[in-house]
Amino acid sequence: MATFSLLNNPKHTISSLTVKGARLFVTRFLGRYISTGSLIIMEDGGEIFAFEGTITNSFLRKVVLKVHSPQFYWKVMREADLGLADAYINGEFSLMDKEEGLLNLILLLIANKDTNSSNTRRGWWSPPLFTATIASAKYFFQHTLRKNTIAQARKNISRHYDLREDEDLRIAQLRKISILIKKARINKKHKVLDIGCGWGTLAIEIVKQTGCHCTGITLSKQQLKYAQKRVQDLGLQDHIEFLLCDYRELSSTTKYDRILSCGMIEAVGHEFMEDFFGSCESVLEDNGLLVLQFISMPDESYKEYRLSAGFIKEYIFQGGCIPSLSRITTAMASASRLCVEHLENIGIHYYQTLRCWRKNFLNNQSKILQLGFNQGFIRTWEYYFDYCAAGFKSRTLEDYQIVFSRAGNVATFNNPYEEIASAFKLL
Repeated sequence: MATFSLLNNPKHTISSLTVKGARLFVTRFLGRYISTGSLIIMEDGGEIFAFEGTITNSFLRKVVLKVHSPQFYWKVMREADLGLADAYINGEFSLMDKEEGLLNLILLLIANKDTNSSNTRRGWWSPPLFTATIASAKYFFQHTLRKNTIAQARKNISRHYDLREDEDLRIAQLRKISILIKKARINKKHKVLDIGCGWGTLAIEIVKQTGCHCTGITLSKQQLKYAQKRVQDLGLQDHIEFLLCDYRELSSTTKYDRILSCGMIEAVGHEFMEDFFGSCESVLEDNGLLVLQFISMPDESYKEYRLSAGFIKEYIFQGGCIPSLSRITTAMASASRLCVEHLENIGIHYYQTLRCWRKNFLNNQSKILQLGFNQGFIRTWEYYFDYCAAGFKSRTLEDYQIVFSRAGNVATFNNPYEEIASAFKLL
C-alpha cells in the first residue's frame, strides 16, 4: 500500500465531471497498487499526486509523470495498459526523465505486480475496473478476428513490415546469427530453409559462412523486394532464393536439411503452433535440425496474456502471440516427431539490445519524419522498445534459442566431444 499525498495548486486543468471521476479512479487505484517505488503525477497547471511505496526496492528509480491532457485518466481507466500506451503515443503524457523515464515507469508497474500478493496471478497492469474489463473483451474480440489464417497472416505481416525498407536501423547482430548457424551445424551440401526471412540478413550470412543453398520465405512484399535486391547486389543469386510464401504452403515433396526461424514464431498465433511444427515436420529431412529463436512469456501468466488485450498484440504484431516455453514444447510433441536437443536462454542480453535499438531509432527521428511518418509513429516504437526492455530487465520476458531433432539422429550428433554452440561461451 502506498502513502498517497495531494499537493495543493490553485490552477486546475480538470473540469469535466467524467474526467474527474476517471482521475479519482486512477489515483485511488495507484494508491492501493503501488507498494514499492515512487511515482509522482504532475498535471499541466494542475495538481500533483505523489505515491510512495512502503517496501524498499533499490532496483527502482523515482518516476515523475507529466499529464498534458485529462484524456490520460480516461484512457487509463477504460483500457488499462492499452490506455497508457495510447495516451503516450498521442502525447497526452510524458516523463520528466526523457532517457529512462518511460522504462522506469514500466519497471515500476512490473515490480508492483510482483510485490502485491493480490495481483500475483494477474497481468502486470490489471486495474480492477469494470470498464477496463470491457475494453479487454473488445480487444480480445478484435484479436480473434486477426487469427493467422493464411490470408489474414499476409495482412498482419504486411501491416507490420510493409512500411519502408530504409527504416532498418542496421544493427546487424552478427554474433547472434553466427551462433544460430553454429547450432544448426550447417555445411555447404545442405539445403536450408529460413522461415520468416525478414530483410534477408540471416539467409545471406548462412550462405556467406557455409556456402550452402538457402531458401527464405516471407509474407511481406516489401521485405521480399528488398531481400532479393540485396542478394543480386552481393552476387549470391545462385545460392539464395526468397519466396512470398506462408509456411503452411510449403510443398512436402521438397525437403530441407536444416530449418531456421528467428523471431518469427511470435507471429504464428496460439491456435496455429501445431500447424507450424507440423509444417516443419513435413519438410525436414530425417536427420535434419530445426533451430528456433523466440521471445517467451512465463508459463504462469501465459493463459491470462493470451486471453487479454496487450500493447504488442494491438500496436506491433497484430494476430501474434508471445508463446510460453511449454506452449512450444506441447505443440512440438503433438504435431511432430521432434524433441529438444539443446536449449539456451539469452534473454538477459536483450535489455541492452533494446536500449541500443531505441537510441539508434531516436537518433534517426528526422530521417523517419522525412519519410512521411509522424510523431505518433515515433512514440509507438519508443514505447515498444522500452516496454520490451523492461520485460527483459525484470526477467518477465525471456528469449530462447532451441535446437530440435528427431530421436536417434546419430548422423548429426555422433561425436560426444562436439558441443552445441553457446551464446555465453562466445562472449
